[in-house]
Amino acid sequence: MTGANRHWRNLEIPIRPGTGTPARCPWGHDLAIAGVRQGWSQDYRAPEWLCEACYALPGRENTWTMIDPAPARHVTEDQADEYGLRLVLLRPATAAGIGAIQLRLGHTVFGEIRFSLCGIDRRAVLVHVEVEEKHRRSGAGRVLVAAAAARAPHYDWTTLPIGHDPITVAFWARVGAIGPPSPHPCTHQTEQGVVPGESRWTKWW
Repeated sequence: MTGANRHWRNLEIPIRPGTGTPARCPWGHDLAIAGVRQGWSQDYRAPEWLCEACYALPGRENTWTMIDPAPARHVTEDQADEYGLRLVLLRPATAAGIGAIQLRLGHTVFGEIRFSLCGIDRRAVLVHVEVEEKHRRSGAGRVLVAAAAARAPHYDWTTLPIGHDPITVAFWARVGAIGPPSPHPCTHQTEQGVVPGESRWTKWW
């Protein structure tokens, strides 16, 4: 991840994609039964939620933040600032080329998703997802996938093969596949080399 600062900040509480009042907490409780409190994360600049059932159980995580993955919430490189958890859009150099979205807090880059969109053929290929190891299992991967999908909700999505890595398989089994794990680029994406001969998935969660 270009420009990643790997030592400055951490994702102190879990994050999830979405808006509005969640139906369940990240640990599976029905919040209509468990009870929920809403607050505001000053660090993330986003709504923060507390599950009353988790809070009542000793030693359990109980708080998380909801990050809106909608394109309207994405910022460009020149709009990124020091405040709040940001989804930073890095546009491709050419049409149908590979662009990216980074999840950032200040100068710290927690993760990145790379993908290609062709507006002519309405094809989308998810190329690569990476989350810094110490930030995995925090929801960063979920938020990045949701942010990429939100940029092309009516496109035909495919992904690179998932392979057999247990962490990768577990991630997609939990999050849900964005499309078939067999890339199907259009001719414009093929011309841009969107699907390289030696592509691979890294471990992320």
